[in-house]
Amino acid sequence: MTRPPTRLPTVRSGRWLRPTLTRRLIGALLVAIALLAALVLVQDQIDVREQLATDPGVRQLGRQLAAGLDEIEDAGQATRLIAGHARYLHAQRQWQRQHVDLVTGDVLLQLYDRSGTLLYASADAAPIARLGVGEQVLAGRRHWTWRADGPRWSLRVAEPAIDNTRLLGFASWELSKQLLLALPLMVLPLWVAVRTGLAPLRRFTRRIEGIDAEAALAPLGMDLRYAELRPLGRAFDTLLRRLRERVEREQSFVHDAAHELRTPLAVIAAQAHVLLHAEEPAARGEASAAMLDAIARSARLSQQLLDLASLDPRAAPAAEAVDIAAFSARLLAERNADARQRGLALSLDAPDQVLARLDRGALASILQNLLDNALRYVPAGGRIEVVLAVDPDGGLRLSVADDGPGIAEPDRARVFDRFWRGPGHDQPGSGLGLAIVRQAAERLGGLLTVETGLDGRGVRFELRVPAAILGIP
Repeated sequence: MTRPPTRLPTVRSGRWLRPTLTRRLIGALLVAIALLAALVLVQDQIDVREQLATDPGVRQLGRQLAAGLDEIEDAGQATRLIAGHARYLHAQRQWQRQHVDLVTGDVLLQLYDRSGTLLYASADAAPIARLGVGEQVLAGRRHWTWRADGPRWSLRVAEPAIDNTRLLGFASWELSKQLLLALPLMVLPLWVAVRTGLAPLRRFTRRIEGIDAEAALAPLGMDLRYAELRPLGRAFDTLLRRLRERVEREQSFVHDAAHELRTPLAVIAAQAHVLLHAEEPAARGEASAAMLDAIARSARLSQQLLDLASLDPRAAPAAEAVDIAAFSARLLAERNADARQRGLALSLDAPDQVLARLDRGALASILQNLLDNALRYVPAGGRIEVVLAVDPDGGLRLSVADDGPGIAEPDRARVFDRFWRGPGHDQPGSGLGLAIVRQAAERLGGLLTVETGLDGRGVRFELRVPAAILGIP
C-alpha cells in the first residue's frame, strides 16, 4: 500500500511581507529619522571643522602654559613646569585613548629660551616652528600647532589633528545610541495611534462582510469618526443605494414584463380552446383572429424586451458610417403606407446628405419607436413631421413631432419609464417603446427631450447628439 506523500507545514511568511498601512507609516518614520540623522551628522562635521579651524584646543592649552611661564625666570623651574604638564597630558591622553576612539597620539610640548636653545621636548619630533595657530605634519601625522614667544621663553604646542573618518565614525556611533534609546518612544505612540485610528475601518470591513446580499441593501450608516474615512462611508452608502434602486428596477421590470406577457398568453390559451371546441365557422374565425392578434402582441413585446437588453448604454456602440438623411427617408418610406391607411400626413425635412459615424441600430430603434408611437395615437387627419438638421457647431438634431392628443406636462417626466402608459388612451401597447427610445439615445450619447408638438398641440420628441460624440467620416 502506497503511503500518501507527507505534507510539510508551510510558513505563512507572506503575512509578514504583505504591505500594511501600519508598516508603511512606521517605515516612513524610520526613513525620515535616517534622513534627519544624516543631516545632523553633516552639520556636526561642518561645525566641528569650523570650530577647529577658528579656535582649536591647542590654543587654549598653549595660552594657559604661556601664562604660567611668564612668572618664571629660572630655566630649570620652567623646564620642570613644562615637563610636569607633559606627564599629566600624557597620562590623560592614555586614559582617553582607552575610552574614546577619537583620541590618538600625545600632545607635544617644546620649550626654548630666547637664544633658541631647546630646554625641553616631550617627544622626538621636528621642531614646532609655525607662528600662531596652524597645521603641521610631525612624525608623518597632521598636528594642530601653536607658538608663543615671550620675553624669556618660546613655547611650542602640537596636538594630533582629528581624522575625518574617525570623527564621522565617532559622531555616528554617539548619534546611533541616542536614536536607539529614543526610537521606541517614537515608534510605539505612532503604532498605537495607527492601530486605534484604523479600528473604525476594521469595524467597517466586518460590517461589509456581514451584508446579506439576499436581504435589503440598507445603508450602513456608520460613523467612521475621522474626517479622512467619512467619505468612504458616504461613498459606500451611495453605492448601496444605487444597487438597491437597480435591484428594485429590475424586480419591477421582471414583474411588469411577466404581467404584460401573461395577458396575450391567456388570450392565446383561451382562443385555442375555442378553436378546438367551436363548431361554427364564424366563432372559429373570430377565435383565430383574436389568437393571431395576441400572438403578434406577445411577439412585439418579446422583441421590445430584446431591444431593451441589446441597447445597454454601458456597452461600446457599434459605430459605422451612415447617411442619416437617406437612412431616415428609407424608414419613413416603409411606414408611409401605414400612415396613408390611418389618414395621416407623414413628412421629412432633411438636408440632401448628413454623413456621420454612429450606431445604426440605436438610430433605427429611435426612429421606428417614435414613428410607431405617433402612428398609434395621432387621430385621422393629423400630421407627423420628422426634422433632421445639423447645428452650426456640428451637432445633430432629430425630432419627431405631431399634432395629436399630446402628453400632459405632469406626465412628461414619466413617459420614458418602462411599462408606463398615459391615462385616457385606449390604444393597445406595452409601454416599452419610449423606454427603448431613451436607452437608444443614451447609447448614442445624445440628449432626448419632450416638448409640445405642432401648432401648439401634440408632442415633439427631439434628440440632440453633440459634435464631440458624433463622428464625421
